[in-house]
Amino acid sequence: MVKVPKEQRRYCPYCRQHTQHRVKEEKKGSASTLKKGHRRRQGKIDKGYGGFPYEDPAHRTRGQKNPLSKKMPLVLTCAECGKAHIAKKPLRTQHLETV
Repeated sequence: MVKVPKEQRRYCPYCRQHTQHRVKEEKKGSASTLKKGHRRRQGKIDKGYGGFPYEDPAHRTRGQKNPLSKKMPLVLTCAECGKAHIAKKPLRTQHLETV
């Protein structure tokens, strides 16, 4: 588990200076059902493509490592201008906690 402080002094690309920022974890928005990737996957599920929707996740990438942790991007909100931006280097961890 990685503990990140709720407030950090970071560079704001809008103010072009270092200011105090509020930190929170980026939440994934709901996926659109009209996108091509979703339609393609839904077509395979409807047809009955082998064991497709419930396949073993360990065999999903052929011969490569499957990392157990995800990259957690941080949303930084500037205290001066109030604009938010995403930190350049996301943290790779299973659980992120703001302290």
